[in-house]
Amino acid sequence: PLIYRITAVWGNHEGSILLWSLILAGWTLAVAVFSDQLDEPMRARVLGVMGLISVGFLLFTLVYIGWYAQGQLSIVQITGAIKTLVAGQSLKSFLYDPVSLLIIAFTLVSFFIWGRGTFCGWLCPFGALQEFVAMAAQKLRVPQIRLPALLARVLDRGRYVILLVLVVAAGVTPDLATGLVEVEPFKTAITVGFDRTWPYVAWAVGLLLAGAFSYKFFCRYVCPLGAAMALGGKLRRFDWLARRVECGKPCQTCRHRCQYDAIDRSGDIRYDDCFQCLDCVGIHADEKRCAPVLLYAKKGRTVKPFPLPVRVEGGA
Repeated sequence: PLIYRITAVWGNHEGSILLWSLILAGWTLAVAVFSDQLDEPMRARVLGVMGLISVGFLLFTLVYIGWYAQGQLSIVQITGAIKTLVAGQSLKSFLYDPVSLLIIAFTLVSFFIWGRGTFCGWLCPFGALQEFVAMAAQKLRVPQIRLPALLARVLDRGRYVILLVLVVAAGVTPDLATGLVEVEPFKTAITVGFDRTWPYVAWAVGLLLAGAFSYKFFCRYVCPLGAAMALGGKLRRFDWLARRVECGKPCQTCRHRCQYDAIDRSGDIRYDDCFQCLDCVGIHADEKRCAPVLLYAKKGRTVKPFPLPVRVEGGA
């Protein structure tokens, strides 16, 4: 019977499921309940510690979720679901991958709270791999290419075009879609650990090298799954990232420091492009880096941030 087969599969992953459930639940509780109860100096210290912890978490995401537990979400799961539904079949095959199903469920819930950045910034193994490539490039002083804002916004639309092509192909010509999804290097880099023929390996390595010169190039300009996540992130009901009335008017510190170019000149954060790296939150809470705080301190005054979270009215 089907229920026996599914139970057997989930039983083989009970350790991974328990570990992941505890990590996701603990992280969600800490962020949702305690993050807005800290004063500014304490928040800055916490973020400093988190900067070190985040490296370990990304390593866990890459090694454990990606290479060991095979929990890399992929555009293949979206196109596969479309193919299955078009063929008039059920989606019960998803039940045979409990780790991925757990991450999918958590990601769907996170859309309503934090938007797309939770998965793309913290739970994507290939994204974590790109992060480590970027760290290595920084240590090696690889010259960084920062595209003009207008060109970057135009290229950003490319991932949505790729997503549209894949979705249409999955529904109309499934065999073609099977080949087109290889635009995504997740299978090569994560699922099989680069153990494929050279064209696939060359494509994956090429994208990683592009990320060494242009921060997370694949995530920002090519990734169809990221485009789908950004669309899902429009369900977000709250703004969680700390801002001040002086952000953007006149202060531009966070905008210039944001490696994702996700902050407008006005100071507003474009959550569709935000990976929630928390760099801007760290600056905001740092008395030595936040320009408005420094300016007001010289005048013997204090500047307060907007209260969080801010409910999004009429959608994200």
